[in-house]
Amino acid sequence: MFKKSSFLAFILLLTFSMLLAACGGGDKEAAEGNGSEGEGTDPLAEDYEVVPEEGAELLLWSDGDQQLKWAEKMAEKFEAEYGVPVQVEEVSQEEAPERLATDGPTGLAGDVFASTHDRIGRAISAGLVIENFWPEEYKEEFMDGAIEATSFDGTLYGYPTGIETYALYYNKDLVEKAPETMDELLKVAGELTEGDRYGFMMEPPNLYFHYGFFGGYGGYVFGDNNTDVSDIGLNNEGSVKAVELLTRIRDELTPGMKAEDITYDVRTALFSEGKLAFDINGPWAVPAYKEAGVNFGVAPLPMLDNGKNQPSFSGTRAFYVNAYTEYPDAASLLAQFLSNEENLLESYEMTGALPPRLSLVEADAIKSNPISAAFLEQASHAVPMPNVAEMPLVWDPIGAALTDVWNNKADIQKSLDGAVNTIETAIKEQQQ
Repeated sequence: MFKKSSFLAFILLLTFSMLLAACGGGDKEAAEGNGSEGEGTDPLAEDYEVVPEEGAELLLWSDGDQQLKWAEKMAEKFEAEYGVPVQVEEVSQEEAPERLATDGPTGLAGDVFASTHDRIGRAISAGLVIENFWPEEYKEEFMDGAIEATSFDGTLYGYPTGIETYALYYNKDLVEKAPETMDELLKVAGELTEGDRYGFMMEPPNLYFHYGFFGGYGGYVFGDNNTDVSDIGLNNEGSVKAVELLTRIRDELTPGMKAEDITYDVRTALFSEGKLAFDINGPWAVPAYKEAGVNFGVAPLPMLDNGKNQPSFSGTRAFYVNAYTEYPDAASLLAQFLSNEENLLESYEMTGALPPRLSLVEADAIKSNPISAAFLEQASHAVPMPNVAEMPLVWDPIGAALTDVWNNKADIQKSLDGAVNTIETAIKEQQQ
């Protein structure tokens, strides 16, 4: 689940950076000294044929539960097709990048491993990951957001397998259909707000769920596709408009409620009890809402009053190739195999992970599931959550500013300016 809580705590980031610094010096040499690349050939050249190295054996790190079952099935299929045995080990996508820093140099890390895009940046910058061998093919065949998320400094490293974002849930017992615009949403939600029933609410401090407002009006976290940390756009004119919309929600739908009264747990509980008509949430909420017996639908986020779709934050899951692998060609073939059309469709059927392959957007298995189709449509409007090391420094200052505006009706521009100043100071301190 790609929420604020999914980010590494600041102290973990510092610890991880020290680990990477300790072992990062020889990582690029490791990548260049393995397999075919060590023989002076270029796997990115057009005439280079990627085939498994003789005697190749691979270790695949995979998440647990259904992801693990899918990975084990894929390992059997890969061995049957390429003759390369693949051992599968359960290592979470959160843990894998950190373990790569320590296990990579000792030869204990997976040759191929899964990670979410917001956790992989430090490993890539330390030279622990080999770039994708087929970048042009992937750029043509995958959603732009998935390619952007799994690239670093303009180079594609990942093999995307799943994309995740949030969308609009609506209670079908309270409303017939989802509103198409925010103005319509606020109007209908206002009519439904009565007693202990609410039409719509949002957590004031949580930029993660508000980013559709910010991005839709022209705000942004960092410049140059969220890579230039010297350019922060959270206090520009578009960001001010975004917060103005948030205060409109406060005044029209939840007057008198403090930021502390509206938490993720509060609104999910209300929606589960049938006391909230609309909720912005991710696919991770589907099982709980189904278990609660809510008659719900899911739709893309409503358009803003400027006619633009809301660019929600997205998270992308991908496989990556360990730079210390003894078999870079075989490992890259495995990563490619795991992300091909047939196997991503099977991944969706076994795990529910939404495939970011363009050819699968219209697949019958997905189109016939209105919930999956709605999330995938919203994903086509989404932008990757920044994966730079400075992103964790953003959440608390901007959250504090939004809380001050919500609770105390503080001046929006001044509050955002203060948050950006705090973020800039923290970035300078981290970079020293």
